[in-house]
Amino acid sequence: MELYYLERAFDKQLPVLGICRGTQLINVKLGGSLYQDIGGFYGEIPQVYSILPKKKVKIDAESRLGKILNAADLSVNALHNQAISDLADPLKVVAREYNGIVQAVEFPKHPFLIGVQWHPEYMPQIKRQRQIFKALVQTARSGMSENQQSEQN
Repeated sequence: MELYYLERAFDKQLPVLGICRGTQLINVKLGGSLYQDIGGFYGEIPQVYSILPKKKVKIDAESRLGKILNAADLSVNALHNQAISDLADPLKVVAREYNGIVQAVEFPKHPFLIGVQWHPEYMPQIKRQRQIFKALVQTARSGMSENQQSEQN
């Protein structure tokens, strides 16, 4: 069911925000693959598994996500054991952990398709995390306005 609705969203150019498993699903749907267990990436430092923002990620400041967050470094939470291995061709990595694990992706040719490996919905008290949802809603609203205008013409 998720793959069906994801494909419909792609076809209709609807805004998409993938969170954690949603990011992984986007990557797999578009032809990428996953690491089934990322535990091996944490040899010298322990793997963070927390609802609190305890993991540091580096964000591409020129990316859509970087502009939304207005940040190059960010503390995020982590509740996953899988991550993107082979990146799907249309996607671009826009955030990584310092050990190289992909933390966010975008589809540059889509009006709004962002995937984050963390859970911004668990951090509503942090303004930068709320900005992700505000950008999603703003994009959806502007698309609705355009669609309504097209229907009237």
